[in-house]
Amino acid sequence: MASPAPNDTSILKPWHRHHLPLDQYQYLKIKIWAEKALDVKVTELAFRMSLQQAIGTTLGISGTGLKMDVLDWNDDTHTGIVKVPQRELIMIWGAFTTHHFSMAGQTCALDILDNSASLISLADHSRN
Repeated sequence: MASPAPNDTSILKPWHRHHLPLDQYQYLKIKIWAEKALDVKVTELAFRMSLQQAIGTTLGISGTGLKMDVLDWNDDTHTGIVKVPQRELIMIWGAFTTHHFSMAGQTCALDILDNSASLISLADHSRN
């Protein structure tokens, strides 16, 4: 008896039909959050280093091999868009949300504002 082809969606369970393949990417819109307004200019390099620090402190040396790419950074709003592989999303998400760091004498955190499998959907919302 031949087994059905794995790409046939008619035999898949309902929760697997709309699942993204693991070779796809997920885009995260991330903000550096502080209780008071930061009085220093946060550069893209500082943002990248904060992300790497979050991954390194949470996941250790094994986390440094995770793929991540900063696509956009806004100095004024302290928000950026990061591209991560779908298969590493849970580890990176957890590392970002549990990490706290100090910047300009204030405790800061990374806040994930939005995520999507499509980059265009992270554009500014018309509801804001």
